[in-house]
Amino acid sequence: MVTLGARDVPGLRRFYRALGWAELPGGDDGRVGFLLAGVLLVLRPAAGTDGAAGGAMLTCTVTGPRQVDSACVAAVAAGATVLAEPADHPEGGRSACVADPEGNRWEIAWAPLARWRTEGGQAPPAAPAAPAPAEPHRAGAELLHDHGASDEVVAAQLVAAGGNGPGWAVETLLCAARTARREGRPEQAVDFLRRALAEPLPPARRGGVLTELGSLEVTLGPADRALGVRHLAESVRLEQSDVSVFKAANALGTALAARGQTSVALEVMEELAERFTGHPELAWAVQVAAALIASHDGHSWLETVDRLRRLAATTPARPAPAVRVLLAEFDSTSGRLSAAEAAAVAREVTVEPLDPFSRTYVLASAATLAQWADELALADRLVTEGLTGHRGPLVDPGYQSLLSVHAESLVMRGRYRELLEACHGWGVLVGPPARPAPSGVGNAHLVAQAVIALTETGRAAEARRLADSVVVDGSHGSWEWNEFLYARGLLSLAEGDPAGALDDLSECGRGQSARQVTSPVVTPWRSAAADCQLLLGRPAAAVALATEELAAARRWGTPRCVGRALRALGTATGGRAGLATVEQAVALLRTAGTDPELIAALAAHGRLLVAAGHLTAARGALREAARHAERIGAGRWCAVVAALLAAAGARRATASQTGAHALTGSERRICALAAQGHSNPEIAALLHLALRTVETHLTNSFRKLGVRRRTELAGRLAAEPAVPDR
Repeated sequence: MVTLGARDVPGLRRFYRALGWAELPGGDDGRVGFLLAGVLLVLRPAAGTDGAAGGAMLTCTVTGPRQVDSACVAAVAAGATVLAEPADHPEGGRSACVADPEGNRWEIAWAPLARWRTEGGQAPPAAPAAPAPAEPHRAGAELLHDHGASDEVVAAQLVAAGGNGPGWAVETLLCAARTARREGRPEQAVDFLRRALAEPLPPARRGGVLTELGSLEVTLGPADRALGVRHLAESVRLEQSDVSVFKAANALGTALAARGQTSVALEVMEELAERFTGHPELAWAVQVAAALIASHDGHSWLETVDRLRRLAATTPARPAPAVRVLLAEFDSTSGRLSAAEAAAVAREVTVEPLDPFSRTYVLASAATLAQWADELALADRLVTEGLTGHRGPLVDPGYQSLLSVHAESLVMRGRYRELLEACHGWGVLVGPPARPAPSGVGNAHLVAQAVIALTETGRAAEARRLADSVVVDGSHGSWEWNEFLYARGLLSLAEGDPAGALDDLSECGRGQSARQVTSPVVTPWRSAAADCQLLLGRPAAAVALATEELAAARRWGTPRCVGRALRALGTATGGRAGLATVEQAVALLRTAGTDPELIAALAAHGRLLVAAGHLTAARGALREAARHAERIGAGRWCAVVAALLAAAGARRATASQTGAHALTGSERRICALAAQGHSNPEIAALLHLALRTVETHLTNSFRKLGVRRRTELAGRLAAEPAVPDR
């Protein structure tokens, strides 16, 4: 909005009318507005006849009070000077005032109804400004709509106008909300959805808007979270289709469980199950959704699993795929199934026809089993299928489980940079330094994976800030919380605090035992705790923990789990026997295809060889560890191995930072697509990355490869093939 302070408003009004500009209704010779392709030109009297307080005020109108602060911060970061800090006004609304580097004044303003300010270019005063009628914004919305403006631009005018809008207002607001959500602006999406509720809506349509709104609100701050729960509860009570009620109740239950109200959440699901007694597919989906919600509380989880077992035993027909795969998850973690048996269940249930209600749950649980069994290609396929096909709220427990599987799969393979990029997209990390975004879904597991990735890439300070910012908020006792304790324990161990690490790891173990989790496939806390005990001078305790873990790992049967436990046991045992055990671990982990565990085993091997006086062999093992660590960007291990190499008498050469072998996994994928002729926007779309991320990776890749043009990429990559990612 551009506000001009005029000495003669009527004369200037006639001038702009003569240009053929469209005047908004409701104006007069004291104040008048012209809408010019989305810019509102406002004429108002100057403060004095000499025009001293006249001139222009540029106003950026925003759609909510939070946007005033964020826009002000962005302006200051770009070089603006604050003339008036963001402040609420007694009559409603919020504004700030900044000046650009040449002193041009910009007001950043939000008001629940349209308000034209009259400061004459000065900083906003404490006194309330006179409100203008909503009609100019409503008329502006209609004019913008008729001229083909974007939904978001039109929706912003509808928000400013308030009240009821034209017949097309609801669709415009909902489309704008979905665009804002898709592009990572949940607060703006919330503003649009709240405005949509002001329109007359039939119960079913209102229920859908409430579900969408509440599902977003519970991911924001505490005040919005509480309002989101109320909106979801209202949606469940409305007369809607069974499917719509299922989605709303599912989101409500998840939000309640994340706030520590698991028992209330399960009551909601029990009432829902009674409603669906005549709809078997929905009834089973409710049972599975209740089980995932119950996972936020160990006792409720065990009771729910027991109930599912009884239902499966008493039902004449074969249990639904969702029930079979969920029970297989429990049996895997409690040591009743091997990896081969679990993978067989995952493949079996995903080739059967899946009902639309439990589809996301089945794919999430099957992907979890496949990942645990080291069937990573299968896990990736199921995650992609589940995420692309999901149509429910983002707080859906099945959707969150899919994100968790994807995150942990990246960590398993040492693709830390890729995970951290994804965490920014999920809202787990927000800007440098890393910090958790307000999240009502309580997915501490994603934060745990980000903590591990930051730790392993040598960014322990950021990892600590992220870990210290986490609030339990009802997730205590959940499987996600146990995962977070494990990640925080690894961080403390990397920081040189084995006692603090042991506290977290032991608490993780107690929490897992309460949930009957004995397999190290989920959180291998015993191996890490054994490392802590050894550093604290208690080798007997370390051996006992590692021995227990090895027995459980052999029951599961994957090279990764067994190799990790052998590494821990060999390190704790020491001497000739320990060296032989670690050698077994290295041989086994070379077949596992997961670099992080192999690096740890090679480092342990090198350390024990040094202790045995076999320095040449030690340097060979440690140099192999260094190559793997450099390739995946494991900065922490690079530093550890460098110190061990020095102890082995080696003067380690500086790692080459040029050539195809110096490219990260993400850089190689982007270069390959660029060499095939894809543009940067196409690459961003194909890899689901921000355009700026693609540009940054290409810049770094060009430097490493010594090329200046995209046409040189294919030849350079072919001349020096990179070691493929595992």
